[in-house]
Amino acid sequence: MKYTVYWIQSLVLLVGTFFAFSSVTIDYVRFYGIYHSLTRIQNCAIPNPILTPCFYGAFAFLFASIWSLSIIIKKRKAQQAYLHMLLIASTLFAWGNFFLGIYRYYTVSSGPKVSCSGIPTTNPFLTPCLGGSIIFLIALCLSFYIVKKQKKIQRKR
Repeated sequence: MKYTVYWIQSLVLLVGTFFAFSSVTIDYVRFYGIYHSLTRIQNCAIPNPILTPCFYGAFAFLFASIWSLSIIIKKRKAQQAYLHMLLIASTLFAWGNFFLGIYRYYTVSSGPKVSCSGIPTTNPFLTPCLGGSIIFLIALCLSFYIVKKQKKIQRKR
């Protein structure tokens, strides 16, 4: 199998990495602007970004991007199965957090409705959680295609 689909997978993961880290950076700038600290965790009106799912999703994207590129550079296609497992876990994590955010948004009866980043929102479908979830899902679909093709090629041998 040619490496074109591997490159597409890597590109999607790199886009996800930049998207997630830009979201986390915005959260950190907002947090620092209010508290003048990056390490404060307690007694905060908005959560420290290190406590948000976006922070961990950004590192999942980064790790998956590096892994995906190493599969291409080192020509280790067998590693795709392990990357696939990481993408399954990351996609479940992302969609789980998105749906948790929707649940919290529609069950809060009074007060501000808060997004996954801990800031008020008017629509849960305009949060970075949805964007990250969709990017993880696209990467997972590409990975599923790659793994399926790899198995098909192995059966022919």
